Amino acid sequence: MNKSLFAEIVEKYFKIVIGKITEKFNGSKKESPLLHKTMLTEEYSADLTYGATELNNSVVAADVVAMDSPLPLKSRGSIKNASGKLPKLGVKYRKGEKDISDINIMRSRGTDEATIASKVMEDTPKCVKSMDVRKEIMFEQALSTGMTLVSGDETEEENDGTGVRVSFGYLDENTFHATVAPWGQSGYKPVDDIEQMFAKAMEDGNAINHVYLSKKYFNFIRSSEQGKKLVADFRGQIYTNIAHLTQPGRQAMLDALADEFGATFHIVDSSFKVEEHSGKKHSVRPWEEANLVGVPEEVVGRLVYGTLAEETNPVPGVSYQKSGSHVLISKYSKTDPLEEFTAAQALCLPVIDGGDSIYLLHADETDNFTVSKDEMTFTSAKGSDTATIHYDGVLGDLTITADEDFVTVSRRKNVLTVSVSANTGVGATERTATVSITDGTETLTIGVTQAAPAS
Repeated sequence: MNKSLFAEIVEKYFKIVIGKITEKFNGSKKESPLLHKTMLTEEYSADLTYGATELNNSVVAADVVAMDSPLPLKSRGSIKNASGKLPKLGVKYRKGEKDISDINIMRSRGTDEATIASKVMEDTPKCVKSMDVRKEIMFEQALSTGMTLVSGDETEEENDGTGVRVSFGYLDENTFHATVAPWGQSGYKPVDDIEQMFAKAMEDGNAINHVYLSKKYFNFIRSSEQGKKLVADFRGQIYTNIAHLTQPGRQAMLDALADEFGATFHIVDSSFKVEEHSGKKHSVRPWEEANLVGVPEEVVGRLVYGTLAEETNPVPGVSYQKSGSHVLISKYSKTDPLEEFTAAQALCLPVIDGGDSIYLLHADETDNFTVSKDEMTFTSAKGSDTATIHYDGVLGDLTITADEDFVTVSRRKNVLTVSVSANTGVGATERTATVSITDGTETLTIGVTQAAPAS
């Protein structure tokens, strides 16, 4: 690494620009609100390792997992237990020879210094914002699922396709599902479903003072019969038929929910542009859309951070500035080819405290382990039928068996295929079998009946 190609500009403006950017991103109302900035307090850790005493045992598990599957994180199988220091978060932006040449041409033509400085420093705000976005993605994953994925050092050119999945100890007994039907389907009852969380919290001696949910599932409440009735009753509106009630407005629904449950409901509608190592950009919505989360207080944990090795062992020639307490921004150049870089890095982890007092509702599911059919009927001919499995855990952990040889079973993702051989032969009669699907604790069954051959 070499010093910046525009060292005099960097020396004069770097600290000023970082200060203004940090202040803007931390306090500007024009910026999209980032939950981790209000729901986490910062805490320094001298030894930021998994299970370190500074984390107060809030991290209950850390596994190395494959990163090629979407949320929910709990559906990823564990490759091995993770240990050691938290992987570094980082991002960098590059100016190539054309960009560098353009700046030099501006200088040769007498362009004012402020314009040149803005061009030299233009990647700095992107670095600061990118780090904030990465922390927000991790936090929203953590709050909405009880787990988050740490991908490691994003400044590296290569990625082995694995990351570290960190679990914060949400309890199975504090996890609920839709009681009648998934939200948005016929007959769903969102108010009854939410009540499950509050009833369990009261039973446990806990309080739910804040509930977080996605905009889509908030709108499901608004459009439901129960939601319309709740608002009408809150307003003292007289009605004879719920079907005649109109969909309430956003604020009316929030006010009615607050009155009914004694908690503040917050709508999460975050979307971020993320750039892959290849340069391809895509949108990420980190909140698990169908999940509602009830918490006792608005502050739910800490953003625990450590000291970077490069902060205490700076590379000669590289210019450094801190953004906030723990994000290190650097500017430097390389040759062959000639390149100018702006990079950001940090050692930090959003930590959810008190996972055992957080309540989670999966509003798109009626149970954590179901199969769409409990019976299958076949003619005497060779044939097959399918059923859909819903399982909150790892599908590969399920054991699927048939108790008769004429039945074979196979699974592709969440689709179970049951096949039967032809029922032929002299004296063949109707035959039956049972297909069992088990996770080791609970077993679901499908009864299989195959007709006797025609006489």
